[in-house]
Amino acid sequence: MDIQTIISVFGLLGIGGIAGSYLQHLWSQKRETELRIQNLNENKYRSTLVFMRCVLKPENVSHFHIEDPKIPHLKNEEEIKEYAMVRLTEFYYNSVLYASDDVLRKFKQFINQPSESTFMEVAIAMRKDLWKKGTKIELKTLQLQ
Repeated sequence: MDIQTIISVFGLLGIGGIAGSYLQHLWSQKRETELRIQNLNENKYRSTLVFMRCVLKPENVSHFHIEDPKIPHLKNEEEIKEYAMVRLTEFYYNSVLYASDDVLRKFKQFINQPSESTFMEVAIAMRKDLWKKGTKIELKTLQLQ
């Protein structure tokens, strides 16, 4: 092997190393961004589920850690339920930006007909959306009643 070939090989390895490092950096940034978005969506979905539970069981509002300054000032279960429904409606309109089609359909169904089963349907759709996996668990398997 002559000196020019050796220099060419080292040059290619250097350029290849730089290109490889750059591509790895881009991939790493993309993955970090995806994880941040997933974390944000998980927190939004968690808040949504808490307010959905408040609609279904307003008497249990004290069981949740809700960082909403208005909640402690609500006087009765009906006010809690009404306020939670208002918040859910706003969450619904905001979720148009980030939620999957299935989550939006199920969420709308819950707002129109709040029940334990529609709650679980929304939760399952959110789970699928967050983790990008199919789930084989059935609605009746998850319900506690």
